[in-house]
Amino acid sequence: MARSIILGCGLNALILAAWMPQACLALQLRFTLVERLAIGDDEDAPAEFTFTLPEGVRTDSHGNIYVHDRRRADVRVFDSDGRHVATIGRRGEAPGEMRTIDAMHIDDQDRLIVFDHLASRFTIFSEFGGVVETVSVGDVEIVRPGPILSLDGSLLLRYVLGGDPAEGDRDEDARVLHVHDTGLRRVESFARIGDLFDFDHPFLKAHSESAGAVMIAANGSDTVVLAPTVYGGTVYRYTNSNGAWALQKLQGKPANRPAFISVTQRKFEADLNYRRSAIVLSSPSGIHYAKILTWSLGIVLLSTGDIVNFTAQTPLGETEELGAEMFSADGSLLGYGPLNYEDPVLDASLKTTATISILWSDDADRLNIRRQNESGFYVLSVAELVVGTQ
Repeated sequence: MARSIILGCGLNALILAAWMPQACLALQLRFTLVERLAIGDDEDAPAEFTFTLPEGVRTDSHGNIYVHDRRRADVRVFDSDGRHVATIGRRGEAPGEMRTIDAMHIDDQDRLIVFDHLASRFTIFSEFGGVVETVSVGDVEIVRPGPILSLDGSLLLRYVLGGDPAEGDRDEDARVLHVHDTGLRRVESFARIGDLFDFDHPFLKAHSESAGAVMIAANGSDTVVLAPTVYGGTVYRYTNSNGAWALQKLQGKPANRPAFISVTQRKFEADLNYRRSAIVLSSPSGIHYAKILTWSLGIVLLSTGDIVNFTAQTPLGETEELGAEMFSADGSLLGYGPLNYEDPVLDASLKTTATISILWSDDADRLNIRRQNESGFYVLSVAELVVGTQ
């Protein structure tokens, strides 16, 4: 696969590393997406190949791609060439049926795990849906977990426990990452919500409880990385050593502006600049309006141990800028720079570049990306990432 990884910052940088700030050592990089496959790019294709909004993507050990679309209660499976292989599940309440799909995952046994909060249960499919098992949530409050990821012989779920959000008493000590065994029983919790979000700001406190508040990736064994969706310049890495999870805060590209601007309802409704790339939240503390200036579009852990966080800058009155930043396996910032498509047609399409979300990275470091085409249809794009110096 064509991917260049920058391993050093030059001799002079290495000599001065003892006293220079990390950001001074970071290289100016160029991140290029080389699209290899696009599913859903033909609006005249059969329904199996079209999407309303792909939300969940996973791959199995055979390279099959599993996709959940927002308005459907099933999971479609495509092979590595984009051919439709199977559709698993359907809408309903019987075993093997779902009222809604809030999270999905393929574990290390190639089982498809789906969570349905309306039915308060997990459904586990194996053999392309031929075998079905259901696991009730029981008395544990799991509201729209997302995502579900694999660790070594277990599963990781992200949801917030601690306090009652309806009463406004969510506590900054609440844990947000939870380890479950293969039978979906919770065995451990870690990662304080107060470590990831500034609870002194009402908007960030309210946003911390939303399902899409953070981007998460794991290496399948002992490392989890998180980037808040409203990205303030810090990536959080948790590593398990001798049964304990340790937190490391990784400082990304130096920020030249705040991550968001809180606005009044009047300004939000009167000015289109504030409505673009905005979040509106209703919480016990009130309704919050915020224009987001820096987003995380997704974070991935590469097979090398390097971390790439994909970002979008959406300043007032200016064109959106896509970028990425790369951290080495030891947590140092290797560099940052613009994100572009190799294909000039895709790169010039504002509909494409303004709708990119990194949904999944497979074992071969291929990125599964949601984007729109020029007709406004959502596409699942599979791309390779090439990293080079500018």
